[in-house]
Amino acid sequence: MKPSSLAPVLALSALAAGCASEPEGADLVWPIGGTDEIQPMSSSFGPRLQTSRDGVYDFHRGIDIPTVMGTPVYAVADGKVVRAGRYQDFEDVVVQIEHCEQPGACFYSTYIHLAMPLVEAGEQVGRGQHIAYTGLAASSLFPHLHFEIREGGHEKVYCVHPLRFLPTPGGLPPAIAVRRTDEDATTSVSVEVEATLPGIAPGLVEVAVATSARSTGELIEERVFNYEEWNRKYTGEGDAAIIDEQSLGGIRIEPAKFNAQSSTYVIAFRFGDMKGTASADDLQITARARDVDGHVIEASAP
Repeated sequence: MKPSSLAPVLALSALAAGCASEPEGADLVWPIGGTDEIQPMSSSFGPRLQTSRDGVYDFHRGIDIPTVMGTPVYAVADGKVVRAGRYQDFEDVVVQIEHCEQPGACFYSTYIHLAMPLVEAGEQVGRGQHIAYTGLAASSLFPHLHFEIREGGHEKVYCVHPLRFLPTPGGLPPAIAVRRTDEDATTSVSVEVEATLPGIAPGLVEVAVATSARSTGELIEERVFNYEEWNRKYTGEGDAAIIDEQSLGGIRIEPAKFNAQSSTYVIAFRFGDMKGTASADDLQITARARDVDGHVIEASAP
């Protein structure tokens, strides 16, 4: 299934539930620019086709901001530098800063592919402080900043979507389309969902599909792809391995190509062999998508 194979996203009914709360990153600044102005990204958090590996699928634990070498990098918030330099678990120069509102409630901003740090481990830094310059990624020779937020711990397993923290324009919610791919089946069904977001802030965090009985309203099965839970489930603590399996947990993930010039971010999911009903007429299929701004969109298969 290719993302473009689904029906147009506006052809199905959708419900916008609105924003759940203010974005977490209202008081942070962007690591490039040092302001609240959003920067174009060549890769967002989550599933992607990695250009440096000839379009191979992998799970990306941060965001990539393309920029020329030697661009200043800024601390996104007040904090204490815990890493600055080269380390065995990073292929390039890194700066990592610990931000704690109170003991046990910390997140870590992580800045990778640097040319040189301007700070040292143990140093206190301020929001918007110049901490480094960008360099080249050793694996791809692509000049960009790879930026991560790790919540609750400093290792890869704690990576979460940075756009939950950084200032974003909010804007439009995601659009989704959903359809069955095995209309003759009853007790076991397969469902495809395509989600589309504006390319300027591709902040998708969750897609789910549920089957239920129309006659009773009873939920039969729900399967959820949550970007952050996916990272926690398939990344061991301290494990730098790439999550490069497109089909895991009964879900196949097919992202479209995306770069800093893309007008939209499109990703498709196939939920296979979900439990259905004895009667096809009694089967209700509902899909849900949620983004970093708290928008929740629902759509039903026709």
